[in-house]
Amino acid sequence: MDNECIYGGPCNGCGRCGRLYTVSILDEYISVGCKFERRSGLGLAIDLGTTTIAMECIDLTNGNSISKIGLENPQRTYGGDVISRISAANQGHAGELHRLVCEAIAVHAGHISSGEITDCVISGNTTMIHLLLEYDPACLGVFPFETTARLKKSYSWQEIFGGDIHCPVFVIPWISSFVGGDIMSGLLSAPPVSNFLLVDLGTNGEIALYRDGAYSCTAAAAGPAFEGMKAGLCGSEVLDITARLHRERAIDETGLLQGDAPFTQQEIRGVQLAKAAVRAGIEILLDEAGRPTLDAVYLCGGFGQALDPESAIEIGLFPETMRGKIIPLGNASLAGAARLLRNPSARKEITTILATRHLNLSGHPDFMQYFMDYMGFE
Repeated sequence: MDNECIYGGPCNGCGRCGRLYTVSILDEYISVGCKFERRSGLGLAIDLGTTTIAMECIDLTNGNSISKIGLENPQRTYGGDVISRISAANQGHAGELHRLVCEAIAVHAGHISSGEITDCVISGNTTMIHLLLEYDPACLGVFPFETTARLKKSYSWQEIFGGDIHCPVFVIPWISSFVGGDIMSGLLSAPPVSNFLLVDLGTNGEIALYRDGAYSCTAAAAGPAFEGMKAGLCGSEVLDITARLHRERAIDETGLLQGDAPFTQQEIRGVQLAKAAVRAGIEILLDEAGRPTLDAVYLCGGFGQALDPESAIEIGLFPETMRGKIIPLGNASLAGAARLLRNPSARKEITTILATRHLNLSGHPDFMQYFMDYMGFE
């Protein structure tokens, strides 16, 4: 694609000109059997991610998926992470961030639908939803990282996107500032078992625990390690290489490099900080729930799909007790949105999940001890 926009300036992938700026992303997911409510028209499920946007068009007369599309989030021109987007909004670019994502979604909705869209469900992290709905995200970037914004029960397509589509839009609510609607959506789409852990690894590691009908959750600041540290390497490859270096004793138990490695010492430390923070979050959630025996450990998103569980266990990201229980769900955020389109009555489950106990790791008395315990490599 030409990098110049026909409207002037560099192409940002909004699709306004009709040229698709799509990307190959993980938009598959494990479908969980649920009731289907037959209606007329088409439904649109949207996973609004920081890096990518996934959309699925569903025939509401039979529940069948008609088409899917993935595109880069055009807000990337203002930075690749939520902190960069919040900073850009604070500097006066909130309106542009809103416009970019709305135009991209509206244009691509027209490309993947072959008839009248009569319902829409959107899932996304807390920052992305704030920017979409033009809520001020500044509070999400400063202590105590809490928002006073409240979602309405329903929006109209017109009030968010404008254009020619006329349908209600349901935005899946966030659990907390750092545990967003994408995790809520993942919990809605998780295969039902008695006890499970759901993990979404990225710059912010979001973790939720389900035990016998009750939920608890937390978030751990993982930094860039799980997003990929070097050009050409994804986060799962970083873990695989780190595990290999450990097996070959190219790094010792403290993380100190002992020989040649494709990473710098600073990058190895980044992996250690990330995995120690996430592991501490996992251990604290399990402690607070009475150390239940888990039936499954669900991993969300592309990182979870590509992750080698053995590498994750070897470096200490997950404990040995989780061997054989780690299951990738694929795009669980899109799956939850699709489920709520097929079965709107399932939206009542959100009330239960919103009662989730949220644990703040930074204020937890055991966090620092666990963090230090899992900084090294056994």
